[in-house]
Amino acid sequence: MKIYNAKWTSTSAGPSPYNNYRTEIFLYGCNRAIMGEPCKNCFNPSLWDSSKCMKEYSPLEVATQIIKYSPNKYVTFVGGEPLDQAEELGEVCSILKKFNYHIIVFSSYALNDQSNFYKFNHILPYVDIIIDGKYDENERIYREDFGDGFTDAIGSGNQIVWDINQQSKEIKGFYARDLSGIYVSKNNSLKFITKNNQVVEQTYQYNKKIAC
Repeated sequence: MKIYNAKWTSTSAGPSPYNNYRTEIFLYGCNRAIMGEPCKNCFNPSLWDSSKCMKEYSPLEVATQIIKYSPNKYVTFVGGEPLDQAEELGEVCSILKKFNYHIIVFSSYALNDQSNFYKFNHILPYVDIIIDGKYDENERIYREDFGDGFTDAIGSGNQIVWDINQQSKEIKGFYARDLSGIYVSKNNSLKFITKNNQVVEQTYQYNKKIAC
């Protein structure tokens, strides 16, 4: 795997019951950007070109380092584009899940676009939350160092927060624009705080028998 950096204690990687502290792993490479279609004003352009990565690691090596150095069992994978290394990322997540890690993956690819299914299929059996969609600066909600595990992690309101409930085939999600917050309890259940009581959930079906 091509890893850019690891922040062992990050407060800008999504919610956790430990004051929103999570380990944040930055993966090299963004095929969209390399092909000339980056998110406008991308937060991490230095991660686009994976050829700049000087050393590669096996999924086992990555998982072992996370288990060794993460202060709690909450980890988030960002990029670049994590799903450009989907198969390897799935292997890392499968190892971490055996140690009861809560896992978030950010992706510019859309979960409810069937053409992307083969990418998400590698991680769906293991992750807890997926935050998907291209960053849209016209819907920017990001507030640096806000500390809420929501607006200091998610870039724009068009992105969808998906609750990957492993007990159900139905994946539920909300557009970030329709939320005022998201919280994760110590039993790892996800709570959506909506701005009103009339927000329509975005649902997506997948067959776990297909999943890797």
